[in-house]
Amino acid sequence: MEEERKKTEGYMNKLKYLQADFENSKRRTLNEIRAVSDLGVKELVQELLIVIDELDCALDVGKKMHENKAMVEGVALVRQKLFSILRKNGLVKIEAVGQKLDPSKHEAVLRSSAEPSKEGIILEEIRTGYIFKGQVIRPSLVKVAVSESE
Repeated sequence: MEEERKKTEGYMNKLKYLQADFENSKRRTLNEIRAVSDLGVKELVQELLIVIDELDCALDVGKKMHENKAMVEGVALVRQKLFSILRKNGLVKIEAVGQKLDPSKHEAVLRSSAEPSKEGIILEEIRTGYIFKGQVIRPSLVKVAVSESE
């Protein structure tokens, strides 16, 4: 009887180890699936940022022309809806104007003379930058203030 109990305990221990291995494998597989899925979504979001840029350009031109207000409003609604969908999926706009230059989020492409107290402050955003699920997928292109003594 004692021998059978020891065999049973051995089988139970093996079963526990197998179950733990299975749970770890399952968790690892789910993490890998999420990572691949996030990568695919990230690539799609990067492609759709180009569409948002083009819609922004169309809106700028439409507002300057002062013609066909309904069409401009329609394009604005489409842009708003697209951005809303992307935001729900993890896209965040990087704030730039008035912020201190952060090389991890902003890329300075233009400089402008300013008083020393304003040095390093972003004066203008040339192209909007975005963060997707906590990772910068496109830095903001900005115009930054530099000291007049440089």
